[in-house]
Amino acid sequence: MKNGNFLIRAGFGLLFIWGGLEKFFEGFLGGVGLDNMAAFLSSSGLGFLGETGTYVLGAILAVLELVAGIALIINKKLFEAYLILAFIMLIALVMVHIPSGVWMNIMIHLTLFLTLLGLCLNSRSAK
Repeated sequence: MKNGNFLIRAGFGLLFIWGGLEKFFEGFLGGVGLDNMAAFLSSSGLGFLGETGTYVLGAILAVLELVAGIALIINKKLFEAYLILAFIMLIALVMVHIPSGVWMNIMIHLTLFLTLLGLCLNSRSAK
């Protein structure tokens, strides 16, 4: 049971560590970088935050993904990590993937959201 849980945490942890790093460093691991992330956020309906606001939001998202991913791997603050990552997936689903109409991306992000939310609820009831 514990080995299976570690594999799940490691898989999600690595996914979101990668996601956080790619938001920081353009070209690294296929990353977009903060400038492109800010431009994307601006074009996704968050332009009212201004250039600085979308840049800061991109940095916050990158840090949250990195920290939550690391927390999963080291088995700390699981409820909070899963909750943050589920929320990020919900926002990505609603703001990016549903409007794009690409059903495969919608299904992937819906699955990620529901799985992370389920793990979040399970981690709370395990205590």
